[in-house]
Amino acid sequence: MTPDEESPPAEQPGSAPAPAPAPPPPGDGPSRVEAEHDVPELLHAIGGAGRSPFIYAPRGNFNSGAVHGDQRVDNGSANEGRGPREGRVREGPVPEAEVRAAAFGFARPDWFGAALAELKRGPLFLAGRPGSGRRTAALNLLRESCGEGALLRALDSVTELDRWQPTDPSARGYLMDGLFPSRPLGPGVLGHVRSLLNKATAHMVIMLPDDAALLRRLEQDLHVRPVRCVPPPPAMVFGSYFEAVVPDQRERERLLSALNPRHELSDLLVPELVPAEVVELVTAIVTADGAPDALVDLGGRLSYRAEEEVPELMRELRGDPDALAFLLAASVYEGLDHRLVREEATRLLKLSGGRLTAELAPTDSSGADKAGRPNPDFVFRRSLTELLHTVRAVRREPEISTEGAYAHSVQGVVFVRHRQAEAVLRHVWREYGQLSDLLVEWLREVERTTELTKPVGQFMGRAARWGGGRRALLHIKSLAEADRTTSRLIAANALGIAAEDPVLVAEVRYRLQRWSVAADVHLRTTVAYTCGAEFGLSRPDLALRLLHDLLLGVRSRPDERRRGDDGKVLLAVRVAMLSLFQAGNEAKVFGRLVEWLDAERCDEEQVLSVFGQLLQSPGWFMRRLADETPEAGWIVEFVRRALNSESSFDATCAALLRWADWARWDETQFRAVENLFAALAHAMRFGEFRLFVEMDETGADGWAGLNTARASLSRWRAGERGEAA
Repeated sequence: MTPDEESPPAEQPGSAPAPAPAPPPPGDGPSRVEAEHDVPELLHAIGGAGRSPFIYAPRGNFNSGAVHGDQRVDNGSANEGRGPREGRVREGPVPEAEVRAAAFGFARPDWFGAALAELKRGPLFLAGRPGSGRRTAALNLLRESCGEGALLRALDSVTELDRWQPTDPSARGYLMDGLFPSRPLGPGVLGHVRSLLNKATAHMVIMLPDDAALLRRLEQDLHVRPVRCVPPPPAMVFGSYFEAVVPDQRERERLLSALNPRHELSDLLVPELVPAEVVELVTAIVTADGAPDALVDLGGRLSYRAEEEVPELMRELRGDPDALAFLLAASVYEGLDHRLVREEATRLLKLSGGRLTAELAPTDSSGADKAGRPNPDFVFRRSLTELLHTVRAVRREPEISTEGAYAHSVQGVVFVRHRQAEAVLRHVWREYGQLSDLLVEWLREVERTTELTKPVGQFMGRAARWGGGRRALLHIKSLAEADRTTSRLIAANALGIAAEDPVLVAEVRYRLQRWSVAADVHLRTTVAYTCGAEFGLSRPDLALRLLHDLLLGVRSRPDERRRGDDGKVLLAVRVAMLSLFQAGNEAKVFGRLVEWLDAERCDEEQVLSVFGQLLQSPGWFMRRLADETPEAGWIVEFVRRALNSESSFDATCAALLRWADWARWDETQFRAVENLFAALAHAMRFGEFRLFVEMDETGADGWAGLNTARASLSRWRAGERGEAA
């Protein structure tokens, strides 16, 4: 296996000496004013290609004569890490050198043969944790499937596979580095990719993180079983890579003899070693060249031992701010001149303002003697491990979260004893009244992220059940009246949790009905968000009645000054309706929209704006249109009205164009869009005409409804239809 870590690039000498910077003022330390950068400096800073030759010559004699310009000698090992320009390509052609490096000393794991067979049938999903040799294995799978020397290309995770087309006919293999979380693969897209690969006689490996939720979702949605990249045993990796580096058996025996009697190879090849760390061990043994003295501290020099020793090192340096600053500076600037490291350590110590000092000075401001006390600003005061042990909690194994636009790694904090968190909060809420006020004040200003607001809402809802009495919902009401939208979202979640109590549910319903007709815009938006949260999802009929009251209240307000406030309410209503729609209440939500539009009690534009929001989840509409069910007629009528309303045309048109694009890969969706566009073409007014023009200009071959739109436009331009005039 090849190492998974890249070594830092060597410095690039300049072609001419740089002008000396102006000397700093006395006592100010190194100057922080930057000189202008030239092109080589900038190119080097971003890892550019213009670097000078690297010279490796242990114990060599350089520059015995006069020289000019920057000079540098590096005594590192020739086998140490990657070369300067051997960074992995994430998008574009994969260099042949990277493929050869992956094959060099590769140890075949047990699952390799089965993965090779799966790759020949279609895209292979390969999952593994960092350092497991996942990319190395993927390149070797493609190399064996596509043939020696075949052209391989890398694709970044942001590649849209539903729009992807092989652009290089000579490419035989594709390596995709992850899937974009907000664009999950569907069966239609996977079938499309499979057909493209078959047509191009190419293969594709899609690398994934070892995330159980993601892999389970792929198995359920796509009916594929991702292959888990479990690295071979460290001893197997060691033998394969060592033999590739040193082909001669006698030479290998000579190098290994230097380990004895100080080290046993079995002691060094611990089970938790990943391939990159095994490569590091091989490199250290080869570099020692059979000299036992060079391997005296081998165990201490290997990287996998470093993390175990850091806590003890930090404990030793707690009372030494100079050493702490130097440790941090050396860690950041390892390999640079010691003078630069010392200067940066001095600057860090000055900048810290005493935060690297464990204890405050033993004298007060008047100079009187005073016992030293712990510094509350000391940045190394309490370690996370120590805090976890103190409160009886642990860290979970890292997981990959796909919430939001991009994936990220999370490592949760959980208590050792089950439900300890709830027990602590319930105790302090009941026993310490002043602390409960502090908790509400603290949590109402929480940052606007779902991962924070959701647990806060759950806590606020449970707290209402713990307190009881007539003041049980008082802290939630203060959140509902707050100016911050985040606070109102917390209140909406909290009301759903509080309503699980059979006693409190009556009060929650009463307050929501009162708030839905209140003058305060904050209370009304809280009602809308609550209808789309757990409370409303559990009671869809009540939620729809409350949302109807909110729409009626907006229409009945003559005061022009309140239009801006009503816009906030309408936005919250659209969000709540979409939430109810997506939760499995499609028929009920759409039926209420039909009733509201038919009764003409609500403003038509407001109902159409809600309908336009629902079009973002097209599955239910598609099935009705494809099967031409009784609801299909009302769907067509809603689309017509939305297209011919200036306020809702843009959103509706954009949604229908997306439908036409997506439908290329699914027969049912294709039939649905064709039926919809055919119905719209029967009576083409101004809105339908604008939609067809947009379709004609932006549509691509294969889009559903495109031929219908173009045929309708051709007939209208020929004078056969006059409705759009």
